[in-house]
Amino acid sequence: MSYINFKGTVKKINLKSSEETEITISIPASELDGQYNTLQSMLELKVIGGLDSQIVTYKVLKNARTGKPITKYTVDDGGVVSVAKPEGEQLSMDLGLPLEKVEVKADPEQIDLEVIQDFILSGLAPRFDDMQYDFLEITERLADGDTYLKIAADVGMGVGVFVVMVDEYRKRVAPMAAKWDEWRKGEVNTVPPKADQLVEGQPDDQQKNQDEATTDSSEQSGENKPDDSNKPEDDQNPATDTDPEPVVDKDELEEYILKARPTFEDIPVDFPTLLQQRREEGKTWMQLAKSIGLTSGQITTKWTAYKKMVAKQMRNGGAA
Repeated sequence: MSYINFKGTVKKINLKSSEETEITISIPASELDGQYNTLQSMLELKVIGGLDSQIVTYKVLKNARTGKPITKYTVDDGGVVSVAKPEGEQLSMDLGLPLEKVEVKADPEQIDLEVIQDFILSGLAPRFDDMQYDFLEITERLADGDTYLKIAADVGMGVGVFVVMVDEYRKRVAPMAAKWDEWRKGEVNTVPPKADQLVEGQPDDQQKNQDEATTDSSEQSGENKPDDSNKPEDDQNPATDTDPEPVVDKDELEEYILKARPTFEDIPVDFPTLLQQRREEGKTWMQLAKSIGLTSGQITTKWTAYKKMVAKQMRNGGAA
């Protein structure tokens, strides 16, 4: 049996007749490396397949008057994303006043599916009481090439219902994935979790009434960071625990990594080579992590620490 796997872009849909539809898909040459002959052998043959959009669209609930998101997210030093209670709700609780009625509107937002997949594979994505399936395992199997049809059969579910369920889960975690993605890129200040202000995830009734919440850039200052002494050893790094984060342009930093190829004893990962593969071969961090025996979450943590150490080295004129 012939089989190929690829990512592409739907360019054209032609409804040739009531019984036939022609779909044109543009596929980058790199996606067909080692597969072109197999594809050629399928010409004029009947095939079965499916299209999985690489963009996830979810809704952001906003205050219709101010245009600001109803729900905001914070992230701690370990990449754990929490839902902060809305400011109006917190103020009402503090003063013992009834909740103010807010007119809400839903605006669509989009996020790359790869970001959501990386977030789930990091092990930090939440579980929901009304969705009792192992979405980490499901995502791992999809990443390894299993089809929706096969996984659906294994869990005893019709493929159509299964796809809808997976899509719903992705939409629910999308705003958290967006905030987590900011954290792994070093674009957001972390804050310590506060038991009286943060919750692990949205309540079930809120999740049912709000299909998706939103992400909002944190406005926290990052002060009063938690003591790292109780954190696992792998999560501690002297460059990130005590030193302020140097501000360096992302493109400038990556060019420096590729040219100077800096290494650090505390981070035994060849990031210059991995970054080169990511640029030249179009590989994702998830693929690169798997190639060196790490999880997506592990490589993300190490990459963030590595970039901070490189930025510090750049500011010191190339000295470690």
